[in-house]
Amino acid sequence: MDINNQKNNEELFPNFTLYERAISYPYFAPDYSFSFYKGQFVKGICVDLNNRIPILSVGSNRSPYQLKRKFSLEQDICVTPATLYDSDIVYAASLSAYGSMPATQWPSKGTKVDLNVLWLKEEQLNIMHLTEALGVAYNFVKLKLGTVEIKDFAYRKSIYGYISIPGAFPFKENMPRRLLVLNARNSKLSDFSEIKALIYLKNYLKLKDKDLSKWVGKVINDKSYRLSIHKILKSKSVQPINPDWEIIKTNINGNLVI
Repeated sequence: MDINNQKNNEELFPNFTLYERAISYPYFAPDYSFSFYKGQFVKGICVDLNNRIPILSVGSNRSPYQLKRKFSLEQDICVTPATLYDSDIVYAASLSAYGSMPATQWPSKGTKVDLNVLWLKEEQLNIMHLTEALGVAYNFVKLKLGTVEIKDFAYRKSIYGYISIPGAFPFKENMPRRLLVLNARNSKLSDFSEIKALIYLKNYLKLKDKDLSKWVGKVINDKSYRLSIHKILKSKSVQPINPDWEIIKTNINGNLVI
């Protein structure tokens, strides 16, 4: 492997510690189309998208790193750049099983966010539902037509997504904070990095004296503790008004990742 390929591989698939994984959310995502195809990461569209289900990715599902963890390179999937209109991406009122404060969509008239769309087979969609803890952490939704634009080609059919069930976490002024690393135009919200969001949450829970890495470790390793925090966050969360999506009732097979 030459130096450039090694550098690209480390950017796409970093070897994070558990703590690094938590604070590095939502991870690097290319600004071009890419596929997992025949066990390899490949630039471009390498599969037929006609019978695939398009899913807007707002957080870590944008990234090759997370998609490899969920599906492996052996699963043929494709990702295409997209623009989300009239919404921003903010921190949800929850914690993931890997210790991050995850993302959710939030109505914001006039805002545009650079994201991507993941194209899945039916059986792959079930895997995604399980990793999104469908019915507990997220709802599966159909987005309003015209609110997502695929950059590489015209697409006029429905696009789907995941929306936090508890809602967004209210930071200062009782307002959500958008994810700093996501490129947006005409955003109306202040932003936070993942590490700042976690520090804020830790202090909010009156754990100012606790080391962040140790606290994140407890969140990851103690499911009961993590779920107890979920209850606190849900009781304080804020919900979107007049959202550009509708919830889709969905059956799933398997165990949720909570």
